[in-house]
Amino acid sequence: MHDMKSILFRSSTDFPSIDRNSIKILQVNLGYRCNLSCVHCHVNAGPRRTEMMSESMINMIIHYLEQAGVSTLDVTGGAPEMHPQFRSLVRRARALGVEVIDRCNLTILLEPGYEDLDQFLAEQGVH
Repeated sequence: MHDMKSILFRSSTDFPSIDRNSIKILQVNLGYRCNLSCVHCHVNAGPRRTEMMSESMINMIIHYLEQAGVSTLDVTGGAPEMHPQFRSLVRRARALGVEVIDRCNLTILLEPGYEDLDQFLAEQGVH
């Protein structure tokens, strides 16, 4: 990888300036557990994966949402709904007025134990 910093900061370049704006959307991956095991999955998620975001990290996310004024929380995984703290995270984010996007694979709605997930997502106004 080439260090391009000196080129980007040169005053004589015609490369557009790069500015940092505030963060409006925060995307978080809750873990690699998924009810599917798709060959094309870029994170190699599946039913046997055990890596999950810790509860303390989820608390940090809520704290960050409170402090940073992020307007949208984009939740992904694996199947983020399989994380034990998924519903709590959604409720807490929505209570802050944060829009929540759930990257749901939809087949989770057919899995035992998730029969009420569609109702929960609708009640919470999750996209």
